[in-house]
Amino acid sequence: MGVEESHRVGPMRRVSAFVIDLSIVAVWAAIAGLVALALGWIGVRFETAASRDALAFVTLILPVTLTFAYQEAGPRQATFGKRRMGLVVVDRRGNSLAPGRSLARSALKLLPWQLGHSAVFRLVADADSVAWLIVSLVAQAIVMVSLSKVVLGAHGRALHDVVAGTRVVAERPTAEHWVT
Repeated sequence: MGVEESHRVGPMRRVSAFVIDLSIVAVWAAIAGLVALALGWIGVRFETAASRDALAFVTLILPVTLTFAYQEAGPRQATFGKRRMGLVVVDRRGNSLAPGRSLARSALKLLPWQLGHSAVFRLVADADSVAWLIVSLVAQAIVMVSLSKVVLGAHGRALHDVVAGTRVVAERPTAEHWVT
């Protein structure tokens, strides 16, 4: 029995972990908003869609990507939400993630978010942009396909897990789990 069968995770645990992680993303978003306000207060203006998009990337998407990658490649092998739900991220062989694989996984996971942000900033600037509307729809489709794969797929692997060669599994109990 390999990692696939011995540590299979139900979709609700993964979704619950994701919802917990979204609270962390909300904190980052609040920080990003405060940075934008502070920059505006000192006179830095973000008047173009590209500049707003760059600010959102630097203050939100990039820090979240790096944080998740660092946590999943670290000794606990999990983001805060996954730890709370007793989950870890492993490679195809069931080993800890190498930093590069972890970074690729997190970047792929957050790519639809970045595409969505880019599309929204561009659509607000030019509501007639069909190309950016299509980008927005593609980003949403990626998220829906990924969520469907977790909830309905035989192996419960999100799209970013399939591409990055990773899997989310139940944490293996250690001695410290049994200490009362």
